[in-house]
Amino acid sequence: MTEQLLRGIRTNRAKVVVIDITGVRQWMRPSPITWCKTVEASRLLGATVIVTGLSPEIAQTIVTIGVDLGKMNTVGDLQGGIEQAERLLGYKVVPVAETTQS
Repeated sequence: MTEQLLRGIRTNRAKVVVIDITGVRQWMRPSPITWCKTVEASRLLGATVIVTGLSPEIAQTIVTIGVDLGKMNTVGDLQGGIEQAERLLGYKVVPVAETTQS
C-alpha cells in the first residue's frame, strides 16, 4: 500500500490524500508504526495526509505507542475528510442556484 500511495502522489502531483480506515477495527503491533511512516513519507513528497475513520481501538493503540499526533491530520469520518481536503485546496462548495422556468 505504501509504495502505491507514494507512486500515486508523485504521478498525480497530489497535494492532499485522504486515507479512510473505517473498516479497520484493530492492528497488530507493527502496523501503526508502518502506517505513521507512510504518512510521513507522503508529507516528504509534498502531500498533506488526512486520516479518517479511526476506531476507538486504533485511536487508543496510536496513543499507547506514543505516535506524535502533531504530525497527523485526523478527521472523524470520510465526509469530514473530503471537506477538510477541499478547504486545504482552497475549494469552496456553494449550492447551485435553482433555475426557474418562465
